[in-house]
Amino acid sequence: MGNYTKAPDFYVIKDTREQEGYYFSAYGSCLGMVEQKLDTGDYAIQGLEDKCCIERKGCIEELAINLGKTKHAFLNEIERMKSFPHKFIILEFELSDLVNFPENSRIPEKNKAKLKITGKYMLKCLMEFQLYDDVHVLFCGNKRNGFLTVSSILKRINEMYTVGRKK
Repeated sequence: MGNYTKAPDFYVIKDTREQEGYYFSAYGSCLGMVEQKLDTGDYAIQGLEDKCCIERKGCIEELAINLGKTKHAFLNEIERMKSFPHKFIILEFELSDLVNFPENSRIPEKNKAKLKITGKYMLKCLMEFQLYDDVHVLFCGNKRNGFLTVSSILKRINEMYTVGRKK
């Protein structure tokens, strides 16, 4: 913790490979956003890149791909997250979307029968990430709620490492 009476303003780092993610403009203690490559996750705080890692999933189909076809790469990312004290997976959909997968998803009806991944399997994986890897999994419901959640996390992490917990 630094010798600050007020948390310093900060920049959000957005990974250059993040698609259709959040845009952080200057507001409150956030100075805005810079885009640069992050080795792990989609969002971090400039100067605190080793403290917080946030991975965003915009839809249930993206998570299904990450836990299915590209599982090896995604598990490597979860493994890299272990060194971060604060790690999050932000889901821009509801728990019910996960549990009912593939129903009500954007997967064409003709392809649903061919799927090898289920909502229950994905739920199992997410619970294991929380239990074994200490990754916080947050169902935010939609993109706006996801953005507000990430904004709040980043602000609290910045405060935590500069002024400590506000009473």
